[in-house]
Order: sequence, then structure tokens, then C-alpha cells
Amino acid sequence: MKKNQFRIFLTLALILFSGVLLYPTFQSYRFTGKLASFSTPEDSIEYVNSNRQSIQSAQDKQLKLGLDLQGGMHVVLEVDVLGLIEAQARNRDESFDKILLGVKQEIKTNSTPIPTLLSNAFDAEGLRLSRYFYDDLRASNAEITAKLLSESESAVNRAKEIIRNRVDQFGVAEPTITTQGGRRIIVELPGVSDKERVRRLLKGTAKLEFKLVRDNALAFKVLQDVNTYLAKAYQFDSLGAPLPDSLLSVAALAQKRLQDSLSTRPDSLKSQDELKRENPLFALLGVEQNLIYTTEINRVKLQELLTRPDVRRRIPTDFDFAFDARPFSNTEDGLKLYRLYSLKREAELTGKNITEARSTMSIDGSRPEVTMKMDDEGAKIWGRVTGANINKQIAIVLDNTVFSAPVVQSKIANGSSVINGLESMQEASDLEIVLKAGALPAPVMIAEERTVGPSLGADSIRNGMLSLLFGFVTVGLFMIVYYRSAGMIANLALVFNIVFVIAALAGFSATLTLPGIAGLVLTIGMAVDANVLIFERIREESGRGKMMKLAIDLGYDKAFSAILDSHVTTFAAGALLYFFGIGPIKGFAVTLMIGIAVSLFTAIVITKIVLDWIHDREQTSSVSFG
Repeated sequence: MKKNQFRIFLTLALILFSGVLLYPTFQSYRFTGKLASFSTPEDSIEYVNSNRQSIQSAQDKQLKLGLDLQGGMHVVLEVDVLGLIEAQARNRDESFDKILLGVKQEIKTNSTPIPTLLSNAFDAEGLRLSRYFYDDLRASNAEITAKLLSESESAVNRAKEIIRNRVDQFGVAEPTITTQGGRRIIVELPGVSDKERVRRLLKGTAKLEFKLVRDNALAFKVLQDVNTYLAKAYQFDSLGAPLPDSLLSVAALAQKRLQDSLSTRPDSLKSQDELKRENPLFALLGVEQNLIYTTEINRVKLQELLTRPDVRRRIPTDFDFAFDARPFSNTEDGLKLYRLYSLKREAELTGKNITEARSTMSIDGSRPEVTMKMDDEGAKIWGRVTGANINKQIAIVLDNTVFSAPVVQSKIANGSSVINGLESMQEASDLEIVLKAGALPAPVMIAEERTVGPSLGADSIRNGMLSLLFGFVTVGLFMIVYYRSAGMIANLALVFNIVFVIAALAGFSATLTLPGIAGLVLTIGMAVDANVLIFERIREESGRGKMMKLAIDLGYDKAFSAILDSHVTTFAAGALLYFFGIGPIKGFAVTLMIGIAVSLFTAIVITKIVLDWIHDREQTSSVSFG
């Protein structure tokens, strides 16, 4: 056994190291079981507080399970590349809007890159893209398309990295984030259960702007013009549901104020149907002195209406509308009311100048808020803007939603600002995350969403373990029946193989998935395959009359090259799957590569140690090779 001393030392070291790597997993499951045994939440909280550091350490180092095993969310995001291109247009007209509408319909069924579809549509109309994009009027459609393609690809890649930063700060263990096609991003978040919070985190563009608030009297005149246009152009039914009966008097009051503003003789209040026909916009809006608002039901309809191309052309170019992020009041019927702000379209300052964001409580401890610090350029601009607009409102707008619109009391020269109007510290924390990660280059939409529940994950674990056990028992029985006692030695090496693979997965912080379990089952077959080659060689050498000790040595020596070749080629296949595959394919490849490396060790080293030990101990071979 002297010549096996290094092999024995290496095997014992691996066993000890595997125990160290697997201990946090055992510890984590022990903590989970302990918490489940408490009968009251108070006991659980007390236990967590007293063992917080140990619990966190165990969770960080334990074997991580994939989305298909522990549950979580699978989300497919689609980057609004068309919206990004639309925002880059330096001018627009009816022809541009018509083409854009056609492309918007075409992308629903066509996977061709959007800039290419746009270029084809312009070619079909005989129009030049340079008329609307960039400053080089002599550039051909092909040149403009190439620029748009490059910017679109860059936008998707930047969106992917920003989403990755947000998810990392969110604290999800082993997320998977990949791109698909030219405008889709696939996000897998194991162990996540708060779906609404994830949606807000992923979809929020985090486009932060500071805009001046316009005078409501001017806003009312703009809305009056839009209302007149809609009354002439459309039937009310096409605009959506009216205000509920409890608020129709508000719309009637708006009509009266409209008449007063035109210095006409106020007529008696008209019927509700007449009001709807003659004032379709004000039937959805409420007006009270310096307040313009609507209900939660009609908020989305009004947003769609005010951003419609034909309506936008009725609104001055330096004018914009945005709703409050939070309702300011409720009706007697419990309907939430949202304020409509009229803003200067051009932002005075944007989020690109924000260098620091921190969620905290207000000074009086009554509400959550996010404090922000600006860089030198931002502080200079902020000081100039606040100094020039004392006693005026400046709206803090995030993703075209007004979070707060404070009145400027004095010039702010230190480049600080605060976002309030938040419901909870969790929302403040999420807002801090998206501001730190940066704004998405274009809006993203959730194109597909799947949630794997914990119970389904538990079923997957149970089925996976059953398949692993069935594979192990089947292979083990075959080895015992065919190779007798030598087969039992191979099965012992197989047990070490499985333990080493799982320990390696935990040590590398890899994630065990259902395809990973399939890779583990395949590894079992590969591991005994090596022993089959060795045992067959030993049988051949023994059949030629060689002493068993010599036959064993020759069997391992002569089988080694064939074993190495098969393992190297399989490992190379696994490496290709890992580098070029996505999601589940990577999980399968990682387990397969680790299993191949470990099976090479267990088949050649561990079985050789046991065979040599038995032979040296018995002096005559008591091992049967079938």
C-alpha cells in the first residue's frame, strides 16, 4: 500500500473538503427545519435574530437550486426598440406616423430587426430616412438603417446589463439573464415569490427628469382645444368608459367652467348623454380650481388618449401631461383620484447627473423617501433652475409619473434633492436600486411570464431524486450481477462520485437544475463505464494466466488511454454546450463536466486503492471479476 499513499491522502483530502463544502447546505436545511418547528411567529423572529449571521452564511454557501427545483419566475422582456427609434426622430409628420403605425403592427408577427422593417416601409413609400433621422440629409436609407441597427443592438445590450445590476442588488441567488433575438431579454429568478415587486423592478425605465409645472389655466385651454377636436372627430364610445355617476357633476362643473372661460352665458346643465357627446375629454376628467384629476379607472385611458399622435399634434410642442404616482384622495364610493399635472416638455435636469441615491425615512420619521446627490454639472444646473423658479413648482418625474412637485422655497446650491410620495420603505428601496443601476435606454415590456410554485419545484426535486436513485440502483445491480465483488467496489466509487459532484456544485456556487440532475444520472453511467473497461482488461490479463496482482496493474494501465479519450471528448462536448447553450442547457453542461472529471478520479484512483488493499490484506485475491 506504500505506493498508494499519495492516492489515499488525496482521497481523504477530497472527502474532508467535500464535507466542508456540503456542511452549509446541511446547516441551512437544519435552520429551515428548526424555524418550521416553532408554533408562533414571535419565536421564529427571536430565533432568526439570535442566529442571523449563521443563517445568512449558510444560505450564501449552500447548494443552490434552480428555478425548476425551488420555484421562482421566468420572465421574457421585450425592449421597445421602435419606441427608442421613434424618440430619436428629429421631426415628424403624418407620413412618418402612418409608417410607424404599420411597422408597429408588422413586428407582432415578423422577427426581422425593426430598423430593417422601418427602412423597407420607407422605401415602399419612396421616402428618405435622412429626412427624419440624424443631420446628414445626403445619407442613404441603407446608411441610416445601419446606424439604427447599431444603436438598437447597443440599447438591448445596455438594457441587459442594467437589468442584471438591478437583479444583483435585489439579492436573487444565481439569476440567469440572457438575450434572445434582436430585442428580447430572458430573466430567470429562482426563489422569488413577490411577482408584483419583480415586475416593477424589471419594467421601470428609471428615466428621472426634473420638469417645471405649467399654469393650470393654460393647461385648461389646451385640454379645451383637445376636447373640441375629439367632440368633432370621434364618437364618445371609442374613448372608453365615462366617469361614474358620483362624479358626473364634476364633469358638469367642468363644462360650466369651460363656458365661463369663454365668457358665454352659462346654460342650464345639460343631460349626461349630451355632456358625453359634446365634451368627451371632460367627461373623463374632473376640474376643481387649480386641480385637474381623474379616477383610477380612466387614468390609463387618458394616458393612451393624450399620447395618441393626432391628439399630440393638438398639444403645444413645449407642453406635456403626467399623472401623479399616488392617488391624492378617494371618492365616497372608494374610487382613487389621481392628479393630472401640466409640465414643460423639456426637462431642466435628468437622472444622468445623479451620483448617489439612498432610501431613508423623512426627518420627522413619518414617510419613506429617497435622497439624491448630483455631480458638479448637475448641482450647477439645479442651483440655476431653483434660483430662477422660487415660489414655483418643479415636478420630479420618474418614467413619466410625477412622484412629487414641491414648491421651490429658495435656491438649492448643494445639488441635493428628495423623492417622496412613496408608500413603503420597500418601494423606496426598489427605487434606490433602479436609480443606482441607471435608466434603461428604452422601455421594456413583459412579453411572457411564468411562475413556478414551490410545490411544483418540490415535485421536480422528488421526481429528480427518484430518477437518480433508480439509475443508481439499476446500474449498481448490473455491476454486482455481472462483476460480483468487483462490481460492489465500483458501486462504492459511484457513491463517492455523486458526493464529490454535489460538493463541487456547492463549492463553485453553481446551480443544480432539473437538467443538472439529468447530467448527474448520465455521469453515473460514465463512471461505471470506466470501471467496465478496467475490469474487462483485468479479466483478459487474468485469463492469460497472469497473477491477479499483475493483472490488476496491467488492467488499469492498458485501459487508461481509452478511459481518458472517452472522458476528454465528453468533457469537450459539455464545454461546448456550456459556452453556446442557454438556461437549462448550461445547467446540464456544468453537472456533466464536473461529473466527468470526478468519475475519472473515482474510477481510476478509489477502486485501485480498494483492490490493492484487499489483495495486500488477503495475500490471495478474494475479489471476483465475474
